[in-house]
Amino acid sequence: MTEEFFEKKLAAHQIEAIPGLIKFDIPVHGDNRGWFKENFQKEKMVPLGFPESFFAYGKLQNNVSFSKKNVLRGLHAEPWDKYISVSDFGRVLGTWVDLREGESFGHVYQTIIDASVGMYVPRGVANGFQVLSDNVSYSYLVNDYWSLELKPKYAFVNYADPALNITWGNLDEVEVSEADKKHPFLKDVKALTKEMLS
Repeated sequence: MTEEFFEKKLAAHQIEAIPGLIKFDIPVHGDNRGWFKENFQKEKMVPLGFPESFFAYGKLQNNVSFSKKNVLRGLHAEPWDKYISVSDFGRVLGTWVDLREGESFGHVYQTIIDASVGMYVPRGVANGFQVLSDNVSYSYLVNDYWSLELKPKYAFVNYADPALNITWGNLDEVEVSEADKKHPFLKDVKALTKEMLS
């Protein structure tokens, strides 16, 4: 890993293109044995802008997906907020599309995520990623429990929609689920209202 990976100062960066999307620099401490990080620390991160409202629902669930190189997942907007991170030496090209009603509808943000980066993603913003390393463990801390009853509140947009102008790696080599291939283009996505997201 590069020096940019280790010993960052904990910091938060508000993403202008998508209101409420926050990129965190996470300190990673390493030596000859490997590395360690505080992936999330409420008392340190809330003063930097991590929303206190994340905890208002009284529910927390942590999910981890494991993916191999060139897997592309997304773009999905579930009815909960999430804190995204990578829990190993993997790297992904993280991608977000705002599906909420308003001026930022359809706005896109992309960045490389490794273990030294965390992303706060507000509900209504579609999340996706393409794996750049041999494999990756991708962690989602979410503030609601998964249930089949919530499925109707999900929103999706097609990762290959040319209107989004997303810069992926070679799409001829990616492995994508059949469900993700069938997501609608942005022009056919109904913007999510505040009522739909509550």
